[in-house]
Amino acid sequence: MSEEVKEETVVTNIPEASGDSKKQAYIIFLSGPLVGKIHLLEEGAITLGRGDDATIMIADLGISRHHLSLICETGKTLIKDMGSTNGTYVNGQRVKEYVLKDGDKIQISSSTIMKFAYQDNIENIFHKELYKMAIIDALTGAYNKRFFEGRLKEEFSYCLRNSVPLSLLIFDIDYFKKINDTYGHRAGDFVLTHLATLARSIIRTEDIFCRYGGEEFTVLLKGTDEAGGILMAERLRRLIEESDFTFDGQLMKVTISLGVTTLKGQNFTDSETMIKLADKYLYKSKNNGRNRSTAS
Repeated sequence: MSEEVKEETVVTNIPEASGDSKKQAYIIFLSGPLVGKIHLLEEGAITLGRGDDATIMIADLGISRHHLSLICETGKTLIKDMGSTNGTYVNGQRVKEYVLKDGDKIQISSSTIMKFAYQDNIENIFHKELYKMAIIDALTGAYNKRFFEGRLKEEFSYCLRNSVPLSLLIFDIDYFKKINDTYGHRAGDFVLTHLATLARSIIRTEDIFCRYGGEEFTVLLKGTDEAGGILMAERLRRLIEESDFTFDGQLMKVTISLGVTTLKGQNFTDSETMIKLADKYLYKSKNNGRNRSTAS
């Protein structure tokens, strides 16, 4: 059976809205070869893998031919790893069997990430998920670069007009390639995900946190002066340095290097100049020994 025919089994028409409030289970592909596709889960079992005989065939060399099964029965959905080479992860934890809950994130390779949902209004949820996919990085849950650059321009213009301070942090993970080479890309994905969770635990809800690319992240701090920006950078640096990053029994040492810039008065004419300077300070931190913040 060709891949094209197989993909047609994944694309599911969204049912017309009706008065029926019965909840249905489904998975939506957040990234990977089938990104954006949705599959409603009916009673019974389906298999996912790159083999031609899988119910949902995924052309991803990072997954096994028969990677996992989803068993939907009596109002619950069980995910079972089928002895895959690289494992099945739910919310960052490797699982053999697990009863899925609404909102669980399933990852089976560096590329393929899915979300499980159990909802009564699939059309609404589907459109919300499509919007999230346009602005959210699937792996870390942070905003993506495109969304961030738009918000940076908006916040910069507002703060410049109204003489409001605006601080920008840009940071990346020290020796991230070494983590991937030593422990594998799944460990690297775990580090990115866990770091993002830690960062969100200390930044304010109004701050904009973004995965800017690869192992690089940014934080936009509206109404925060230079002293506040440096303080947040150091809080974040210490938090990462002091946190345990343990993956499959392996404890990894993780640190970050940061650059900080602040709009004050009219010291910048545009947001592009501001982020270029923050990036320059980031590399100054790395050249001076890493695991440090630089603001000037």
